[in-house]
Amino acid sequence: MAFITGFGGTITFSGVASVQVRSFTLNVERASFDATTLADYREKRLPGRIRRSGTLTLLRQDGATDDTLRTHLFPNDITAATGASATLTLKYVDQGSKSYDEWGSGTNPMSIHITSASINDNGTDLALWELSWEEQ
Repeated sequence: MAFITGFGGTITFSGVASVQVRSFTLNVERASFDATTLADYREKRLPGRIRRSGTLTLLRQDGATDDTLRTHLFPNDITAATGASATLTLKYVDQGSKSYDEWGSGTNPMSIHITSASINDNGTDLALWELSWEEQ
């Protein structure tokens, strides 16, 4: 599948150049206005708060990018845990002429946390990373 110019986005992990996003989903939720329990505060779900999350599909990159992704998911020391960061920029171009910048576009990318990752490699096609994320 060829990339469509201007469609998709990029994800940048700390210490790694930007990686092209093959496809994405973006979920936007608004917390209930009547949610007032202590658990809502603990989960950052205050009344009226917007929560952004989604999924990304990336083509597998080199070993350094794979290692950075693993460090982001499973930091092996406190320095790696506090230093791991990822930013996301998403963009959609309709019919090649109308551009819709999603959250995190341009000079203000979203700071995100990868919540899960899986890789699909059947040995004949390009390997794909499937990532789930949420905004920090």
